[in-house]
Amino acid sequence: MSQKLEIQGMDVATMTEVVRKLENKGGVKIGLDFLPFYESATEETMWDIVHAASPMANFRAVDGEAELGGKQAFDRAYADLVSIARKERLNTSDLRKIKEAGMLPVVDGAPSLIGMMAAEAQKKIRMALERSKMAIDNRLEWMQINALLGKISFTGKVKIDVDYGIGFYGVAPTTPWSTVASATPIEDIITWQEQVRAATGIVPDTLIMSRAALNYVRKNTGIQEVLKYTSKSIISFNAAKQYIEENAGVNVILYDTTYTADDGSGTTRFLAENKVILLPSKNVLPEGLGDTARVGHPLSGYTPGYYTWQNEEMDPYGLEIGVGLDAFPRIKHPEVLLNANVY
Repeated sequence: MSQKLEIQGMDVATMTEVVRKLENKGGVKIGLDFLPFYESATEETMWDIVHAASPMANFRAVDGEAELGGKQAFDRAYADLVSIARKERLNTSDLRKIKEAGMLPVVDGAPSLIGMMAAEAQKKIRMALERSKMAIDNRLEWMQINALLGKISFTGKVKIDVDYGIGFYGVAPTTPWSTVASATPIEDIITWQEQVRAATGIVPDTLIMSRAALNYVRKNTGIQEVLKYTSKSIISFNAAKQYIEENAGVNVILYDTTYTADDGSGTTRFLAENKVILLPSKNVLPEGLGDTARVGHPLSGYTPGYYTWQNEEMDPYGLEIGVGLDAFPRIKHPEVLLNANVY
């Protein structure tokens, strides 16, 4: 492990402490609200979710690679999907500033130029850690939202498809909500609640939806017709949200969070605008829908949670600092989940 960052107290232990205290600035995230962390002793809890099949072996080309089976395939996929990690490189000039700052931080009672340069270098380190943590939190949110939707599909060194077998997948409204003249969103939501209640005895009381989906409710002709005779106005989004909550008995969570590619090429939504998720809160399902199992990594002394590392490179000289987390969402009550494509 490199000693370069330890001069100013940024050793691996300090880096890990910094990362675990960092606030997530990547936008409002809700995954941990429904699938909170569960400290697991082993990654085998993940393997229990991805049930091994026993298919007939595939044919392959003479020079091709044989297909991995069962546990071996999961071990490779685990490295791609469950073990989330990101790193950034610090160049020689950054490290030199940190080292030299310890030699001459103050001149005549005032911060020296090299001291100020070192402060900027240290800020660069903290920003690199924060960017890496934010990227990991984005991956975690992506997994959790897809778990709530019922399926996680990922293609890395191997293709992994996790089907949680949720009770009601991809249902449709009577009429697409975008057809504002004849759609009946409130009746649709109540119908879906009753379907879940009839199957499980649980009435889901939480609806996750986009602002775009809510806008179709706001413009719905039937709802506007009803409200024009009242003191309320359907012009605002808040009024539309309140109307759903009062008439369908659900808590509406507006969710439009996105993430950005590393190259800044664009933004991607965690939840498609046309999809809604209907699920129970802990008020009606005290044990919760499930959790996000996280396990310890060797670099954190097998203590669950975020971990960091340093890796010195000689040619060209520099230092890589990284952040990681081993975690995977588990759905324990898939039967009470419902998602719909509303338009």
